[in-house]
Parts: sequence; C-alpha cells; structure tokens
Amino acid sequence: MNLIEDRIRAAARAAAETVAPDSVPPLELPTARPRRFGRSPRGSRSPHATWSTWTPRLAPLAAALAVIAIVITTVTLSPPPHQGGPDLVTGTAARPDVPLGPPVSTYVRSGQVPPYFVTLTPSGASVNLTVSGAAVATIRTSLPGGTVVAVTAAGDDRTFVLAEQGQDRKAVTFYQVQLGPSGRPSAPTRLPMSVTDGNTMTGLALSPDGAKLAIAVAPGGGVQQVRLYPIHGGAGRTWSATGGTLGEHFSSWSLSWPASQRTLAFNWSAGQTTSVRLLNLGTAGGSLLAASRPAVTLAKTAELGQTLYQCQVMTITPDGSAIVCPSSTITDIAKNGTMTYSTGFPEFSVTTGRLIRITGHWPRKQNDPFVYTMFWSGASGQVLIGMIHSAGRDWVGVISGNRFTPLNVPSSLGTYAFGTW
Repeated sequence: MNLIEDRIRAAARAAAETVAPDSVPPLELPTARPRRFGRSPRGSRSPHATWSTWTPRLAPLAAALAVIAIVITTVTLSPPPHQGGPDLVTGTAARPDVPLGPPVSTYVRSGQVPPYFVTLTPSGASVNLTVSGAAVATIRTSLPGGTVVAVTAAGDDRTFVLAEQGQDRKAVTFYQVQLGPSGRPSAPTRLPMSVTDGNTMTGLALSPDGAKLAIAVAPGGGVQQVRLYPIHGGAGRTWSATGGTLGEHFSSWSLSWPASQRTLAFNWSAGQTTSVRLLNLGTAGGSLLAASRPAVTLAKTAELGQTLYQCQVMTITPDGSAIVCPSSTITDIAKNGTMTYSTGFPEFSVTTGRLIRITGHWPRKQNDPFVYTMFWSGASGQVLIGMIHSAGRDWVGVISGNRFTPLNVPSSLGTYAFGTW
C-alpha cells in the first residue's frame, strides 16, 4: 500500500465516524458477466464491491459528501480485477503464491482424490492420470467434425457421460464411457436422451450411481427447466420455473448431486440473491420452485459489518452437508467502511445456511491469487480440486485446508471448465 492510499483510507475512516451507521446505503455487487463453457473469458473482470446511489440519502450532509469522494476513491484503489480468464497453463512461474501442499501422489495413494480425470480436447476428450497428467487414452467424437462440449462423472470415478455436438453445433447427444482398471475407456455408448438446441443447455450432472442424467435447459420465454432421465431409457421428468436463471451455457456445475440421490441441487439466481435449492426427486415433475427448497441463499449486497461472496456456480458436497462456493472475491466490510479482499472456497451448511469454513482462503494482493472454479469435491468438501490464478498464470490443483498442490494438466487447457474427475 502506498502513502497516498494510506492517507485516503485514514481520511475515509475519520469521515465515516461522522455519519450514522443506519444512514449508509448497502454495498452492492454488479451482476457478473456469464462465463461461457468452452471459451476463455478474456474480457471478463473480477466483479468487486461498488457503492449504490448515494444522492437521495446523503446529499444534505456536507460531511457525508466528503465521505462519498473518499470512499469511491478507496474502492477504485482496491485490488484491480483480473483482466483475463483461464488461459493455457503456460508461463515461467515455478509455483503459485500460496502455501503448497504435499505431492499429489499422497492424495491419490490415500484415495483422497480419484486416479483419473477426463478433459476436453479439440478432437473429443482424453483420459489422464491425476498424478502426472499423462494421457492414458483418447475418446474420439462419434460424428465427423463433432465437438465434446461437456463431461460429467458418477460417484465411482469410473463412469462418465460426454455431451457432444455435431458440426452444425445444434443438437446435443450424450454418450457413456466406463474406465477399466488401467484407466482405458470402453467404446462410447449412445444414450437415448438429447437436447434439440445446445445453446439452451445450462447444466449437466450424472447421478452418483450412474443411473440418471440431470440436464438444465432454458428453452426460451424466460422458462428454466430441470429434466431428469433414466440413463438407459424410460420416461423422463421435467420441472419448470420462471423469474430467475439456472446455470450458464454448457455449464457442468449448475446441477450437483448428494450421494443420497433423494434431492438434486441447482443454482438459482433471482433479483438480489443467488441460492442453491434442493429439488425433491420424489415428485413427478411440474413446478421447479414448488418442488424445491432453498439450502443456501447469498445476497448480492451487503452493509457495514457484513461480508460479500462473489460466487459464480455453487455445488453440493457428496455427503450433502455443505454447499461449496468458489469465490473470486470475498469482501469483508468493516463497520468503519474499510474493505478487505480475499479469495477462496467458502462452504455453507445445508442445514443452517451459515458459513462452516473457507477452504483455500488466501488474502488478495493486487488480484493474486484469484479463485476461478471447482472441478471436484471430496465427500465432505475438505479436499477439493479447483482452478486459481497466481504468479502470472493459471493453476489446477488439489486444495486442502489453505494448502494448494499444483497438478500437471494438459497444455490444451483453455476452457473455463475443461473436464472433471
């Protein structure tokens, strides 16, 4: 922090003491630009706190007018947002600027993380070793000129479903592959369900037992749907709602399953809140909101003495106890208006909605480090695999506590969600 910024912050604190706490409007986050699957969002910015309109409430007070100028300046001087998105894993940095964890082999040998992962490639997908990143086998697309646009995994770490588009980039078809003991995949098996227009698909999640596939779709007219299909055929069920949004284009994480499979977690953004709702799968279909309940709800605004979490997509842990929120920016707002920035993976209780812990919680200094997303969670959420930006490059790694173990991922990495475990 430089001398000028020190003086501005000191002046802000002194001026803030002259304003009654209940006269200050809430801090508000701008709506984040959607990150599109399969594209590197180079134009995206890390949204951070901004102040809502001041004039109606503070114009009569000369002292408060001084606070306006000072506080706006302070926000402007806060850690600058990252200008790029997940990029190729390149650069000369030897390690991220966060505490390092044990070798990845420690996690694999102990069974804490799966031994294989499937990543997307220009020609289809590939199976890779978690320990080394080495490719075990390639999965080719079934259609000439086709593209694998998403992949989702069952709870056995061996069963995967790939979503594929043909050369016309319209309809999406689905294929199942099984990994053998050596990690080599079976021949893809075509599944009976499909999505007519891939541009409307906003979520995909294979059930832990590999028997059901959940797909989120936005067919138009403001309608959001969750469709659930038996994996090998049979009648599907559909739940629909309006008044909010569910997921993003080709997102694989807007839907997630607990191991019990009695509910399905889905992200729901409406107005000034973002929530994860639990859909009761004992219902026959119909109203998405009537058949679900909110598990965790986060506000997009905060007042003095509160915390803002900038979450893109939230996911339920396999044991169903917590919701993980990869948070690019965590803004702690002190009662005197001082803001402290950090990044990490906050986890909230499904039972109470309250914060349990923050895994990988690191202070941000000039936007370093910066959490992007989560690809996999252990049973209780205490071991994660996710992506961060640090030391001038992007890293995929295992996160446990506040320690990060970098993984050797394929050099073809260039998408926001490149695959799964």
